[in-house]
Amino acid sequence: MGRKIFGLVCLVVGVAGAVPAVARAQSPPPNLYRSLESGKPARDAGEIHGRIVSIDYPSGQVVVREARRSDTVAVVPGTTIYRRGQYATLADLRPGQHVSISVYEVGGRLVAQTIRL
Repeated sequence: MGRKIFGLVCLVVGVAGAVPAVARAQSPPPNLYRSLESGKPARDAGEIHGRIVSIDYPSGQVVVREARRSDTVAVVPGTTIYRRGQYATLADLRPGQHVSISVYEVGGRLVAQTIRL
């Protein structure tokens, strides 16, 4: 009787340990350049050059003004930020800085691919 219980416990522990691995293997990796809400594919929207007007750090949005036009750009985890040729973060961005941003349009919103200070 003791061997049967031991075997059953080993079987349950082995199966329980394998279930999370199977569940992780089936979930697809996130696609940061698909729509933030609509699921539509991204399309290249070119470059934005201008000065930072404002930054909403919690929501990851930057407002950039070039000439008479202002654009709100979403900064996502996949956005690469460069400052003087080295990697930087959203925290390094400040109002008044001149930036060049490569953007994609995703579901009607602009998403930054690369930001250069």
